[in-house]
Amino acid sequence: MSMGMGGGAGMRFLIDGRAFDAGRTDQSVTIGTVEDWTIVNVSPMDHPFHLHVWPMQVLRTGGADVTGLDVRDVVDVPAGTSVTVRIAFDRFPGQTVYHCHILDHEDLGMMGVVDAA
Repeated sequence: MSMGMGGGAGMRFLIDGRAFDAGRTDQSVTIGTVEDWTIVNVSPMDHPFHLHVWPMQVLRTGGADVTGLDVRDVVDVPAGTSVTVRIAFDRFPGQTVYHCHILDHEDLGMMGVVDAA
């Protein structure tokens, strides 16, 4: 997750260095698998990461392991840190999205498409 200047004086909010494109698949996953994702925030502000459809188990945040079971659909990724989550892609084939849950950031490009097959 990062920020930058767009065309003109506008801000751009990016994931993996790219602004949202509804015609692009950003992540491909296989139904029936479990994946660990590390979300890295290199920007100077916090970004709450939201994944549609699949809940995320928080494993590690800010370099520290999480004790106990912590399952969420939105996880805060503080500025300059990372969060590792475990996701069971156990149902719901098809496309959906993940994005910053600050809607202005989402609207300015901080969103991606995940395709589960």
